[in-house]
Amino acid sequence: MIDMSMRKFNPQNIPTPKFGEFNLPNMPLDIEIGCGVGLHPIQYSMANPDRYLVAIEHTTEKFEKFKRRFEKHGCPKNLLPVHENGISWVAHLLEKESVDRFFFLFPNPNPKPSQQNKRFHAMPFMEKVIECLKLDGTVHMATNESFYAEECLDFMTNVWKLKCVEHRMITKDDNFIGRTHFERKYLERGQEIHDFIFKKEKSI
Repeated sequence: MIDMSMRKFNPQNIPTPKFGEFNLPNMPLDIEIGCGVGLHPIQYSMANPDRYLVAIEHTTEKFEKFKRRFEKHGCPKNLLPVHENGISWVAHLLEKESVDRFFFLFPNPNPKPSQQNKRFHAMPFMEKVIECLKLDGTVHMATNESFYAEECLDFMTNVWKLKCVEHRMITKDDNFIGRTHFERKYLERGQEIHDFIFKKEKSI
């Protein structure tokens, strides 16, 4: 049973990011939070040259690997690597209804019951994410944890009032090339991947 009494998100309680300025691009804007070493951002930006992706990673070691991968691939003009806390960056630098897609691919599931408030779908921060989404914009989430997938679906539809427009199960037998190193590892182990797309159909 989920707690419907979510407290309001207050950006004043969130530290200001070091990367303190961002100009909206002249193309559809997508945001990936917790992009790791950058495998998905590089693939995505090269496959979608008409879209602009901001890929945010907080961990220094992972971001440095991402930066080297970014440079190795010629620094795609439609990809902005950001070494920052994703919550801070989004809270202070994004405008209302400015984003077309958000990606949360394999976030830390924080599996203990006491850690629920650290899961993205259960955080007040999700209010800001949805506020920044354009109408018909989407939130794309993926996990290999069944408990996380079930809870995520509940929160995103019942608390945040988004429509689940896709929930597919991905397995090794699908000949699916993993988008992240985590996803490739899980598929190789024979685990199932829950892949969700949630759509914003009204303003909050």
